[in-house]
Amino acid sequence: MILFLLPLQLVSQKLSEEEIKQSEKRAKNVTIIRDNWGVPHIYGKTDADVVFGIMYAQCEDNFWQLEETYIRGLGRAGELYGEKELEADAEVRLFECVKNAKETYAKADPFVKDLCNAGAASINYYLYTHNSVNRRLLQVYEPWFFLLPETLSARSHGVTGAEVRNAFDGAMLKSQPEGPYELLQQNESGSNTFALAPSKTKSGHSMLLINPHVNLFGLGQRYEAHLVSEEGLNVSGFAMFGTFYIWSGFNQYTGWSHTNSAADFQDVYLEYFDPSDTTLYKYGDKYKKAVTWYDTVKINGTNGKENKVFLYRKTHHGPIVAKRDSAYVTIKNVTASQDKYILQCWKMMGSKNLQTFTAAMNDRALGYPTTSYADKFGNIAYWHGDAIPKRNTKFNWLLPVDGSDPGTEWKGIHDLKDIVQIVNPANGWIVNCNSTPFLAAGQSSPKRENYPLYMASEDQNFRAEEAIRLLSEPGKISFSDFEKLVVSNHLPMMAYWLPQIINAYDNAVKKGPELELKLKKVVDLLRKWDYRYSVTSKETTLAVFWFLGYSEWARSRARSTAYASYNASLMAGKKLPAPDSVAVKILSDATDTLLQRFGTTFIAWGEINRLQRIHTSGTLEKFDDNKQSLPIGAVPSAMGSLFAVSSRPGVQQKRMYGVAGNSYSAIIEFGKKIKAKSIMYFGQSADPSSPHYFDQATLYAEGKYKEAYFYKQDVLKHAEKKYHPGEE
Repeated sequence: MILFLLPLQLVSQKLSEEEIKQSEKRAKNVTIIRDNWGVPHIYGKTDADVVFGIMYAQCEDNFWQLEETYIRGLGRAGELYGEKELEADAEVRLFECVKNAKETYAKADPFVKDLCNAGAASINYYLYTHNSVNRRLLQVYEPWFFLLPETLSARSHGVTGAEVRNAFDGAMLKSQPEGPYELLQQNESGSNTFALAPSKTKSGHSMLLINPHVNLFGLGQRYEAHLVSEEGLNVSGFAMFGTFYIWSGFNQYTGWSHTNSAADFQDVYLEYFDPSDTTLYKYGDKYKKAVTWYDTVKINGTNGKENKVFLYRKTHHGPIVAKRDSAYVTIKNVTASQDKYILQCWKMMGSKNLQTFTAAMNDRALGYPTTSYADKFGNIAYWHGDAIPKRNTKFNWLLPVDGSDPGTEWKGIHDLKDIVQIVNPANGWIVNCNSTPFLAAGQSSPKRENYPLYMASEDQNFRAEEAIRLLSEPGKISFSDFEKLVVSNHLPMMAYWLPQIINAYDNAVKKGPELELKLKKVVDLLRKWDYRYSVTSKETTLAVFWFLGYSEWARSRARSTAYASYNASLMAGKKLPAPDSVAVKILSDATDTLLQRFGTTFIAWGEINRLQRIHTSGTLEKFDDNKQSLPIGAVPSAMGSLFAVSSRPGVQQKRMYGVAGNSYSAIIEFGKKIKAKSIMYFGQSADPSSPHYFDQATLYAEGKYKEAYFYKQDVLKHAEKKYHPGEE
């Protein structure tokens, strides 16, 4: 790695008169109707018009986050935040994100180019019509910004932080979680999705749950919108901030939802370089030439503005991301370029039945996400992943493989029909909670032995256990039943494990009565608990603080294995994976923590666990016990909480505040008319002066939904504002 210090200059650009004229013309083709929750319903003549509309609406609602998304996607965060962002910015260069985005745009289908052009024009037009908006860094937005690929991590294949340090002298080490709160936030990024067939519902119509769990602040935020064009598009759901397509949602015929999965869409290789010539790496009985290049990261450093130049290498498998002993580690990804990704999403948005949706899935551009599906014709379906490489099964693809062995090369991509999937199961329901597909439809589930391990390696988790328990009960489910079911407050982890913890305590006090003086009242309270969380429950508080201590213990054990990531096997199963002595000590420590922080061991969960929105307008505010917040009963998803919220203490604050978990969530019934409800975690706008800054928070905290208006007459009936971009 070579570092140089160079001056840094930023160049401002302005829109031409022709660009302004074209945007003004397009804006007249776009109508934005804000409903009584501030949700934008965007109507346009063409699909590109509605792209113009949704990007304009995102700018109105949270321009700071929009700019932040692109600043980080471009690898320019160090220009604002300094040295602490060097590693993230350098990683963007490692994966050549900017270069790839520009090349993808140059070769993209004209339809995708048109969408990207409209999106960029919209952001630029917003800035032109809102001169007072603070542009922290980016002056003009380019169409290829929408085609920036994501960086990749080798951590899921057993590569450790130390091995990253070995390759990059520590300059690109991703920060490890420092404690249980950081760990929980990291692992809250998942989702729940349920699909119910007509045989399971009282109405005789299919139903679908969309329920992603993500960070509530920062990158990856969800944005609710409804897009309608005269070219036939009519879709509602959520987009990721900074994108213009609906990632999970529904139209008048079909609905779909994604979750993260362990479907292996990338692989990690050990590469052996010639010690006398580090540009040559072994392949078979010969050597191949690696590609080397320099790239520059600009930062606002301690000595002023600096340029830091990095030397990178890549093999035919991919860029070097780590070093293990004498071998370098590279990573290869099967996911298609972003233009193909957008095209597949657009086909899904416009699907009219199971056949057309399956055809969209067959483009196989999405990579790892699972996809659940339901439609108005009574079909439900599920695919575990999308683009999955064909591999030689003699290798363990969950760990790095020998890159010098030609046998580790991929043999194309699996046909869609060959991956793990479920279509119209006899049991009448499908669930996925980042869990195994081999239990996703009860007795109608696929068989594990029919698929290679790399297609689905995940185990069952407590969220999936809870969903299956509820859906396996006899009887049919109404829409209102479904609304309550998807936010069940029952915690299967505690239902399974707490009796074992109490039994361990009972045995311990027989040997050491002094423990009884400390824990008897605590255990007596927990003995009577029904394993359901609530804001008034003191048992919930004790259970969560025990869980936080257990998570820290599990994390320390995970560090001693080949994996430096969360050890999922310690967070599942009916038998507690900790020794009795550990379980009791964690309970004892939890009571100490509560007593030290709050002056009592017995405190209602809602007094501690809060929902508070902090404004992002240049710097992130801190959580504050003295500012507005709401009690929230939901707990971390690992405990089996379907409505999941992971919280952490504020800086120098006693209370804990939600930082990850349920984001956009929706339930849909596909009858003759669509019936839909949705909820966001705070509100549509990030402006503290907006009535939609925190207006959904009360419903969210109570596990309730609002109406999601889909038909124009309903939108107009509840319209709060109607306008063309640029004239509000």
